[in-house]
Amino acid sequence: MLRYLTLIALAITFAACGNDATTTENRGGEDTEHNHDHDGHDHDHAGHDHDHDHDHEADKGDGVHFGETITVEEATALADVLAKVEAGEGLEEVKVDEETTIQALPTKLEGKVSEVCQAAGCWLKLATDDGKEIFINTNHDFFVPKDLTGKTVVVAGNAYKSETSVEMLQHFAEDKGATKEEIAAITEPKVEYKLDATGLIIK
Repeated sequence: MLRYLTLIALAITFAACGNDATTTENRGGEDTEHNHDHDGHDHDHAGHDHDHDHDHEADKGDGVHFGETITVEEATALADVLAKVEAGEGLEEVKVDEETTIQALPTKLEGKVSEVCQAAGCWLKLATDDGKEIFINTNHDFFVPKDLTGKTVVVAGNAYKSETSVEMLQHFAEDKGATKEEIAAITEPKVEYKLDATGLIIK
């Protein structure tokens, strides 16, 4: 009888220890998982704040300066910049990415805005009095107000001439569903002036 009671007591003790161990292990797992999730949440939140602050500041500027802060002093008229690029005057080798370099003119030009991207303000066009245009690309490094059309701005960056071949123009036309006659009518390359901007100021 004594042996029987002893066995029962031992069984109860082992069962209690097993329950305590299981409870402790589960609580520990929950605590660990909770802490891990919380840390991850903090990390994501910090990353979100960083991205939000960057985009907000880039989009807002100070109402006059956008991108790198520049001044209006010593800016060259747009027509003169286009003439230099066309003549190949003052061009330098500029690295676009790891695999691409272009011949471009580092410059600070002044001109009147003829068009602005209405989706995000990530590009704009400046035009001369005789209708020549230059496409200003911000590369999403900064964004400009969408109501700049008609205003005079000064932009700093690298200006260059871009030529799209007849073959590529015909290919683009075909992709857009142009007729054979419309495609065949494309016989001249398209020359555009572009500038990759680093900063802009509204006069």
